[in-house]
Formats: sequence, structure tokens, C-alpha cells
Amino acid sequence: MPNWVPFLSISIISVILLGYTIMRNREKSPQIILFWLFISGLCYFFEFIVFIILESYEYNPDILANEYNDSIAGSITSQALAVPVAITSLVVFHLNTRWTLFIIGLFYMIETLFLHLNIYEHNWWKSFYTIIFLILAVILSRIWWRFLHEQRSQYVNFATLFFVMMALSETAGWIFSGLLGLYSLPIPFSSVEMKNNIIGNGIYLLFATYLYSLIIYFRSRELPFTIMSLVFLLTIEILMVNQGILTLKDSYYIFILPAVHITMIQAGKYIYHRHFRAFQTASQ
Repeated sequence: MPNWVPFLSISIISVILLGYTIMRNREKSPQIILFWLFISGLCYFFEFIVFIILESYEYNPDILANEYNDSIAGSITSQALAVPVAITSLVVFHLNTRWTLFIIGLFYMIETLFLHLNIYEHNWWKSFYTIIFLILAVILSRIWWRFLHEQRSQYVNFATLFFVMMALSETAGWIFSGLLGLYSLPIPFSSVEMKNNIIGNGIYLLFATYLYSLIIYFRSRELPFTIMSLVFLLTIEILMVNQGILTLKDSYYIFILPAVHITMIQAGKYIYHRHFRAFQTASQ
């Protein structure tokens, strides 16, 4: 059996489960999508530290020619689909402890199967750690869903917006840089060139995402602040190109990152105005 089949199967099941969760709760569908993206952003942040920086484990879906990119693709299957969708469904349907333990146990069995099939391997990670972090993630998610539904805290709303934007921007960055190779932003971290690029790109987009979130949440209706932010980021990128830190496949690809910034800010403004009404006046 090809390595990609189990990863594709999990992706399809996750999409179906997310669709089912949305269809059964149509009145909450925007909040469900928002919450799924929030959990995905948290998982990305966790994966950036544990998987990329600390080299805890490796995926081998055998989809992409570049070995490191291939592992990243496997990670996205897990951290953007399987885990966030399962947690979202658990929280939205208010499933009890038995169901929660069953699903966590199911993830443990899937991880064990993947290890047996040699399409996933541990470096220093243990399956027991997966169980612990899933339990903590479910507990945090239940609390966060309640706070998000009540919209009583600016900090909860801002953090939610930040991690939603992070999920979107980091995915876009990997596609344009890692997959398409339109630009490269490596830092000297390891001997693996693609890993250096993923880390450098991830750190820069983390900074950019925080700036997006500040503008969207506190200065959403003030166009000059948006323009100044875009000019500020573009200035940094031009300086990085001049210093050889940011390399472009072609010179006109200097507009790729500004296009990402504009798209993310506009998407964030749409999300903010539609789903964070409770604190729009207070935040200003």
C-alpha cells in the first residue's frame, strides 16, 4: 500500500466529519469554522516548536519529492485536519468523557499503526506524550469554546483572531515558499536547507501575523494604519532582499509577500467584523 493512502484517508474522514459537524449545527457554522482554524493555529504553533525546532518525530507520506517538505505535508494532515477537526467536533457536540477517551484512544491506535507501517517515526517523542497533550487540548478547547461563545474577554477574542490568522498565513507561506519556491527566507539553524527556510519563513510570518492582528483588532476601520503596516512590512522585505536574507526566484516575486499581507488583513477584517462584534467599541 502506498504511504500516502493512510494520510489521504484521514484527510477525507476529517473533511467529512467537519462538514457533518457544520451541517448539524448550521446556526453556528461560522463559529465552528472559526474555532477549527483557531485550534489549527494552536496546533501549528505547537508543531513549530516540537516537530520543527525540537525534531520530535517525522512523517513519510511519500507525496513530495523533497523529503522535508514531504514530512511537513504529513504534519499538515495531522495538525490542520485530523486533530483540530476531532477536537472541534468533541466540543461542539458536547460529547461526554467516554466519547473523549474513545477518540483519544483512537488517535493512539492510529499513531501506533502509522509507526508499524513506517510512514511515521519517533525521534525522542513517545505515544504517551500524544495522549497527555490531547487531553490537555480537549480541556483547553472546552473552556475556550465557552469563553468565545460568551465573548466576555478581549484577550480571548484577540488570541482567537491571532491563531486563526496564523493558521492561514503560515499555510500560505509554506505553499509559496516551501512548495512553489517563489521565495526563500532561511536562517542558519541546521544542515537541512528546507528546514532553515521553514523556520525563517515561520518566524517572519509569526511576526507579520501579530502585526495583522493588532491592526485588525484595534485599528480595523482606520485605513492609514493598514497602509502604514503594509509599507512597513514591504520596507523590511526590501531590506532583507538587499542584504541577501530574503531571496526571490524572480525579482518581481517581491510582491508575493505583500499580496499575502493584504489578503490576510482583508480576511481578518471580515472575520473580525462578523464574529467579534461584542468588543469592537471597547477595543477602539
